[in-house]
Amino acid sequence: MIALSRAGEVALGVIGTILNIIFLIFVTLAVMGASNANTDELKQMFEEEIVLSDPNMTPEDIAVFNDAVDVGIEVVGVVGWVVVVTLLISIILSILGVVKVSKNKSPKAAGIMFIFAGLLSGILLLAPILFYIAAIMCFVRKTPVQYVEDPYYNNEVQNQPQQPL
Repeated sequence: MIALSRAGEVALGVIGTILNIIFLIFVTLAVMGASNANTDELKQMFEEEIVLSDPNMTPEDIAVFNDAVDVGIEVVGVVGWVVVVTLLISIILSILGVVKVSKNKSPKAAGIMFIFAGLLSGILLLAPILFYIAAIMCFVRKTPVQYVEDPYYNNEVQNQPQQPL
């Protein structure tokens, strides 16, 4: 059951998590596409474009460019998989943060999880900004304390007719 006092944090956490999942899908597809790309065709296409733009290119220049294309594709693959793993960790942390804050057991721990989820999911994206706002709300907002002895908070006393003094 979601506590009403923490509905904002839960909503921001869920929206941020959904945005992270969408970003994860796009990054995974891009990395898989780059990993499975036919480098020979890619090199041939770039070679034709280079020769058309500068006919004075030497075979050594084209060889250097082909090596640069190979290195670039390898870097995109490695960095892309690192980004996929950090996004997965971010999604897990954000889900744990939403669960913690929704049960209203430890909003401070949820705030810390939201901060780490935001750090792992990127800097200038929308999801980390939502995670940071949820974390600030977790740290700043206090859970209302209800006293059982106080008749104002006791529903049984409120529903009884009042007797004249």
